[in-house]
Amino acid sequence: MAFFPEGPLPKGSLVFGDLCMIVATMRRLQLAAGFPDADLRRDRLRRVAQLIHDNHAALAAAAAADRGFGADPAYPAADLVATLASLNHAIRHVGAWMAEEPHGDGRPHVSYWPQGVIGIIAPWTHPVSLALAPLAGILAAGNVAMIKLSAHAPRSSDLVADLVGRYFAPGELGVVLGDDAVGAAFAELPLAHLVFTGSARAARSVASAAATRLMPVTFAVGGKSPAVVSADADIDAAARFIMTAKLRHGGQSSRAVDHVLVARSRLDAFVAAACDHAARILCGADGAPVLFPASVKHIHHDRLVSLIADAQKRGARRVRLESGPGWVSAAKGRRAGGADSGGTARLAPEILLDVDDTMAIMQEEVFGPILPIMAVDDDHAAIERLGGVQGTWQRSAMAWYFGSDPAVQAMFAERVPAATAMINPTGDTTDLGDGPEPTVPSSNLWSGEAGFHRFAVARRLVYAQDQGHTAPIAHFID
Repeated sequence: MAFFPEGPLPKGSLVFGDLCMIVATMRRLQLAAGFPDADLRRDRLRRVAQLIHDNHAALAAAAAADRGFGADPAYPAADLVATLASLNHAIRHVGAWMAEEPHGDGRPHVSYWPQGVIGIIAPWTHPVSLALAPLAGILAAGNVAMIKLSAHAPRSSDLVADLVGRYFAPGELGVVLGDDAVGAAFAELPLAHLVFTGSARAARSVASAAATRLMPVTFAVGGKSPAVVSADADIDAAARFIMTAKLRHGGQSSRAVDHVLVARSRLDAFVAAACDHAARILCGADGAPVLFPASVKHIHHDRLVSLIADAQKRGARRVRLESGPGWVSAAKGRRAGGADSGGTARLAPEILLDVDDTMAIMQEEVFGPILPIMAVDDDHAAIERLGGVQGTWQRSAMAWYFGSDPAVQAMFAERVPAATAMINPTGDTTDLGDGPEPTVPSSNLWSGEAGFHRFAVARRLVYAQDQGHTAPIAHFID
């Protein structure tokens, strides 16, 4: 089932009413069908896995083209592999997860019931994997789902909408296509649960809309993922890893380094090494210019240009990195590229020095090829900032530490709030986390047994004893 509304959607609009009616119809069909057994849940999970397996090349190519990689599917392919792994894990274990938990001693049994119709708002950054990956936990828990696909990834969204209609009945899984206004309305639908992946700014709007119905929301929000470079770090290794992690996706991933805190005594050496490794990355292994993803939304491109201008106005120094054709300097304020290059909002990568907390770029996630670098007195000052003693940064998806002191390494791991902390990572670990985005508070929000429990309702069935006969007298819902 696919729904294609256009234009603004006030609550009283016919389109918003149609969306509400679709949710209500899916819920009625779900209740009429009854509690889905393990076989039906496995069947639904297998169909998602089969959808990906049968069409992985087309899905990866569509996602790559939407992100500005032309027809090269290499970038999103790993995400689809990880999504398949999560689905297959659920297929193997859903029967055990569903098992009723008897407590004995007269205490109630606990069983797990579906929540109802679950909504998924998929982002433009990973338009296929993050539309389908949450289904591992959602379908394992016996729910049905409705996916809001991104209008900013049209190739991927159109293809997913078509494939869902081939593999699923309308009452099992549906999709909605439309602009940002449709996405805002989607968050206000009478859903049992909502999964949202995106920016912190958009997450606040979704949370506000969901709060009117007290609807639970699972947020996957990246945050400002920091890297700390100590005075005793291997500067060349740190710079190589950081620039690779920053530039490999054009900075448009929650796995990208957002900003760097460097020991003041090693700042110049680190910047020189970072520029050197950036030039190597941007030139490519064979000397041909590398095509990095475009900023799919013009508003996102303009936001990055505005962040750079604000930082420069407040005293930041810009260090432009060598880049190939097709990139645009933010100073020129113009866009380049076109349909052939996969996007019309491509921004040249650069470093910002002398940044401070008054600058907007240090207050919100960068999500682009701009790397702010801040000098700090020592490791303790850096960890205090990231741990919330100073500064106001939100929790991040990732955090990296480069340094040789075991005591400081332990302090970093203990005090810096991040879903994944890495100590002295190398080029071999750049890909750690490929697949569903690392998220906060957990990187397994919708997979495994934790994902099953997230989308299930734990119910306790209490029995009364009456002259040797056992009769249920009440249900308690946690």
